[in-house]
Amino acid sequence: MKRLILPLAIVAVAAAATATGDEAAVRAMLLRVFPYSSTQGISKTPIPGVFEAAIDGRIVYVSGDGRYLLGGPIFDVNADQNVTDIRLEQINMIPFGSLPLEWAFKRVKGTGARKIAIFEDPDCTYCREFERTLKSVDNLTVYVFLLPIEQIHPGSAAKSVAVWCAKDQLKAWDEITQIGTMPPGAATCVNPIPKIVEFAKKHRISGTPTTILEDGRRLVGAVPRAELEAQLQRSSKR
Repeated sequence: MKRLILPLAIVAVAAAATATGDEAAVRAMLLRVFPYSSTQGISKTPIPGVFEAAIDGRIVYVSGDGRYLLGGPIFDVNADQNVTDIRLEQINMIPFGSLPLEWAFKRVKGTGARKIAIFEDPDCTYCREFERTLKSVDNLTVYVFLLPIEQIHPGSAAKSVAVWCAKDQLKAWDEITQIGTMPPGAATCVNPIPKIVEFAKKHRISGTPTTILEDGRRLVGAVPRAELEAQLQRSSKR
C-alpha cells in the first residue's frame, strides 16, 4: 500500500504544480496583452488546457502555456448552453441589496412585488423607448438612477440634476423623457448624480438603459416587453 500511495502523492503534487504554472503563464500573458485592464479572475474551463479569464467585465480564453488567446463563445452542445454567456452573467452581477437605492427615485405599479433598478440618461432615445414598455408592465417597483453620459448627450447632466431637484421627481422625469420639457423650479440642489456616475464606472455600466434585476443580473438596452417579463419571472425564482 505504501508503495502505491507514494507515486500517487507525487502525481498529485505534480498536477498541482502544473496547474499553478499554467495559471502563472496565463496571468503573465494577460498582463502583456492587457496591461491597463483589471483581471477579475482566472479559472479552468471544461476544455483541457484552456483557461478562462474575466477582464473588465469580458471573458477571454487562453491556452495553458500562455501562448494563444482564443475567441469565444464556448458552446456546450450536449447541454445546449452558451457557457460564455452564463459566465458573463455571473461576473457582471450586481447584488440588488448592494445598490444605493437612496440615490434613486422610485415608481410603484400595482403591488410593486417585483423589483428592478434602471440606470437612465434623460436624453437617451432607448431609455424613452424602454419607459414606454414599462407602462404596460404591472406589479413592479422601478428604481431610477439618473446616469447622464455627457460624452454622448451633452447637457444631460444638468437635466439629470434638474429632475432630481424637482418637487415631483416622477412627474419631472416623465415630462423630460416624453416631451423634453425641463422641470420648473430650482435647477440645482444637493444631488447624488456624481456618486451615481462613479458607481456606474466602478461596475462597468457604460450604456443606458442598463437594468439590474432582483437576482443581480443585468439587462442592457431597451428590452422588449416579452423578454422583460420572462427575465422578471426567472429572477423571481432565484
